[in-house]
Amino acid sequence: MYNFNHSDIVLRHYKKNRTIVSSDILPMLQDISDAVGHELKVHKYSSGADIGTWIIPPQWDVKEAWLKGSDGKVVASYDDHPLFAVPYSSSFTGTVNLKTLTEHVRLHPKLDDVFFYEHRFAYNYQMRLKDWAITLPRNVLNNLSDSQYYVHLDFHVSDGEMIVGELCLPGNTDETIALLTDYCHPGQVNDSFSGILATIDVFKRLKALSSRKYTYRWFLFPETIGSAVLLHDRPDYLENTVLGIFSEYVGWGRNWQVNASMENDNPGNKLGRQIKMMFDDVSLNDLFSGYGNDELVFDFAGVPSMSVQMTECDEYHSSLDRPELIVQGNIDRAADIIYQICWMMENNRNLKFIQRVPVYLTRFDLYSDDVNEHENFKKIRQILYGIRDGVSLLDIATSKEISFKYVLQIAEQLAKNKLIE
Repeated sequence: MYNFNHSDIVLRHYKKNRTIVSSDILPMLQDISDAVGHELKVHKYSSGADIGTWIIPPQWDVKEAWLKGSDGKVVASYDDHPLFAVPYSSSFTGTVNLKTLTEHVRLHPKLDDVFFYEHRFAYNYQMRLKDWAITLPRNVLNNLSDSQYYVHLDFHVSDGEMIVGELCLPGNTDETIALLTDYCHPGQVNDSFSGILATIDVFKRLKALSSRKYTYRWFLFPETIGSAVLLHDRPDYLENTVLGIFSEYVGWGRNWQVNASMENDNPGNKLGRQIKMMFDDVSLNDLFSGYGNDELVFDFAGVPSMSVQMTECDEYHSSLDRPELIVQGNIDRAADIIYQICWMMENNRNLKFIQRVPVYLTRFDLYSDDVNEHENFKKIRQILYGIRDGVSLLDIATSKEISFKYVLQIAEQLAKNKLIE
């Protein structure tokens, strides 16, 4: 039924109370750490702390939540689906009429038969714990006809700690590539959790490398507030981080896209243009055209950032976002895209010739005939002149619209013959 890797982790945690501050977070992060066989570092931020204007909320845990009709039968409950309870709703127990109940019900804007992920109480500081709310399928609400309903929302609110997980792979330099994923969105898997699944694969592949130029830090946090607080608390991370890569919505969808700055000199744009050449069905879009998550926080803080995701997921923010829809092939594809971005960063460099005169290309089997192989002839010439001018391999590839793999292949042949250094 569940044909994707690490389904045990997803099934164990996806219906848990994965919100900003919750007792369910640390066990999930430890399971992810165990899956990649790497030590977990935990950053903790206490409830009430004011960090970079972001106030850490209290811990919010669900004890019991249900709605009953006048006959005492359960209409809906947290046991049906965790999205029944709105994260950071206030507690409430009492009898209400249908009109009052309707005022406190949140509905999915498009789908009629689903519970809705109402995130605003958690995200919006002005709304947090100010009122009570539940979500119901529109079809259920429309069929309610009793004059009285019994609401019981028992949420335990206490001082706690927001947790940011970090898994670090040291490189030969302190320059860092940040892998970004969210752990929030209770009762959903394509939203947030699918990015974690893809990054598990990426992290394992990076860990298996015999040598890494870059240090890799994989961060797992609650969306937006987690990354904003972390970066304000740890400005040293900003100083060393050269690229951020965020991923979610890679379990299923209709269109693959990489989002990055549209400025040509932005590293994310250069890498995105190369990814578009590698993967025929992947489009390159502006950084702000995606769902918009922690990549925007890193970008605002001055770190060139990208996101990898699929668009047009009909189950967005609903209880239909469930594990059985995950396609392992899509997780693999996302992991491949992210890994290729890291691979290009690892192999990008500035080289120079050891002599000033042109290389005798036919001697080293590097020559393409201008008449019979004109395109290759032109590409090789552009690569040689780029190296001569001190241009990086990625910049050569991007500016001349040549595959990075081909540019690297020519550079490696030159290096093998001790023609460049």
